[in-house]
Amino acid sequence: MDSDIDFIRRLVAQGGPQDRDTSELDAWVVRTHSRVRAGELSGTDLADLRDAFGDALSPSTMQGFAFTKPHGYAGDFEVIDRIYQLYISPNPHLANWDRFYHQHAAPKAVRNRKTYFHSLLDRHFARRTPLRVLKIASGPGRSMFEWLSAHQDADVIFDCVEIDANAIEFASRLNHQFLDRITFTQTNALRYRPNGQYDLIWAAGIFDYFNDKVFVSLFRRLLPAIAPHGELVVGNFSDDNTSRAYMELVGNWMLNHRTPSDLTALAEQCGVQRDRITIGSESEGVNLFLHVTHPLEQVT
Repeated sequence: MDSDIDFIRRLVAQGGPQDRDTSELDAWVVRTHSRVRAGELSGTDLADLRDAFGDALSPSTMQGFAFTKPHGYAGDFEVIDRIYQLYISPNPHLANWDRFYHQHAAPKAVRNRKTYFHSLLDRHFARRTPLRVLKIASGPGRSMFEWLSAHQDADVIFDCVEIDANAIEFASRLNHQFLDRITFTQTNALRYRPNGQYDLIWAAGIFDYFNDKVFVSLFRRLLPAIAPHGELVVGNFSDDNTSRAYMELVGNWMLNHRTPSDLTALAEQCGVQRDRITIGSESEGVNLFLHVTHPLEQVT
C-alpha cells in the first residue's frame, strides 16, 4: 500500500501524469482494480489510495467530477457534456489528469455515441418527414443542438424524457433557438409511458445502469412506441470495455456491461423476433447498440 500511495503522490506532485507515465498508470489502475475485486484491499485501503489523489480527485478534474458526483448520480448531464467538449481544467496543475482521462476508450466511446446518433437521425430524416424522435434520459441535449444547428429547417420533433431538472434547464438553454421542436418531460424513465409512436427511439445512456429485470421492464414498455419503418436503439457499454478498471477504481462509475449476445437475449426475452434485432457499435467497440425494428419491417 505504501508504494501505491507514493506512486500516486509522485504523479500529483509533478502536476499529473506525463506521456511517459501513461502506460505505468494504466497498468497500476488495472492491477489495483483487480486487487480490490479480489478482496485483497479493504474499503479503508481504497479510501487511502483515493485520498492520495488530493485535488486530482475533486470536481475540478474529469475523473474527480465522476467520482464526487456533484449532481448526485453517476454519468450526469454535466460530466457527459464535459466529455463531449473535451474539457481540460484551467488549473495547469490538474490539466494533465484531464488529458489522461480523455485518451481512454470510454470517453472516446461517449463522444462516438453522439456521432452514431447523428448518423441515425440523418438516415431516418432522409426517408421520412416530419420525423418524430423520442430521447430517453436526454442529458445535456448537445447531440440535438449540434444536429439541429446543421439542419436549421429540419421538420423534426424531439420528445425528451429526463428526471433531472438541472439537466432540462441546461439543455433548454443550449437549445433555446430550437425549443419549438423540442419538448421535455421531467419524470423517471421507469415510470414513463410513451404517448404515440416514434420513427426513432434513442436510449443510449441509461440501460447499462439497470440490472436485467429492470432493463426488460423498460424495454418492453418502449416496444409498442416504434412507428412503422422506425426503430428503437438502446446503448450499452460492452463487456470488452478496456476503461472499466479506471471507471470503477478512480471514478466509482459502475455500469452493467453486456455482450452482443446478452443484448440479443434480453430483446428476445421481451418477445422480439430475432430477425428484428441487430447489434451495432461505435468505432471504439466499447458502446454497443441494440437495434429493434417495427414488427412490420424486417432487418435487411
